[in-house]
Amino acid sequence: MFIIVASYTDPLEAQIARGLLQAEGIDAHLGDEHAALANWEWRLAIGGAKLRVPAGQVEQARAILQAIEAGHYAIDDDGEPAAPGLHAPDRETGTSRLAWVVSMLLGIPLPWRRRKTGDDAVRDA
Repeated sequence: MFIIVASYTDPLEAQIARGLLQAEGIDAHLGDEHAALANWEWRLAIGGAKLRVPAGQVEQARAILQAIEAGHYAIDDDGEPAAPGLHAPDRETGTSRLAWVVSMLLGIPLPWRRRKTGDDAVRDA
């Protein structure tokens, strides 16, 4: 018997979670993923894509899903494991936000450059 351990409104996020559970040796299956992809406006009505695992592996699957939420499986831009709880640096500037607003309101694309961090400046040199 399969038990629902998680429900995702984004079917791609559900597929990532299923892939991780399968990589950890858990027999995971998705339900309603195709309906959620084909009829995006129905995602909330059908409850999203449902991740199911066998009854004997429910606790292990929930522990892995909680570890995903905590950031234990996060990677940085270089593909190295990132420290849990850390986020990417903010690279937006006031001009990039202004360019986005002008583009959205007037439909005029304006070029802008992203702020370079110390690592980006070293790579470009």
